[in-house]
Amino acid sequence: MAAAIHTPSVEATVTVRVSQAAAGDLVAGARAQIERIDGVRVEEIEIAGLRPGLNDTTVEAVATLAVGEETGPGPDGDATDGFVVDRVRERLADGFGVDPERVERIDPPD
Repeated sequence: MAAAIHTPSVEATVTVRVSQAAAGDLVAGARAQIERIDGVRVEEIEIAGLRPGLNDTTVEAVATLAVGEETGPGPDGDATDGFVVDRVRERLADGFGVDPERVERIDPPD
């Protein structure tokens, strides 16, 4: 019997500073800024609000993030929801131009 391996996912509401010189639109700029953070990959992102500034645009976004292996399940194949959420929140907070407001674990599809 084969066991399915699920990459932990979280939904996060984040504030992201997107440079005026960033390539593409605001969605692409916010995605690129978040994906600069090690161990985090954006699966989906939706812009919820924005505030233009002199050198950048502050974007509020709701993103579904896939979590890298080093953040996810341990050797026994399971990780507590709290561990994953805390680890992702820390990584987002350490990322330049990214401020996490809310991070929640998402159940994997059956």
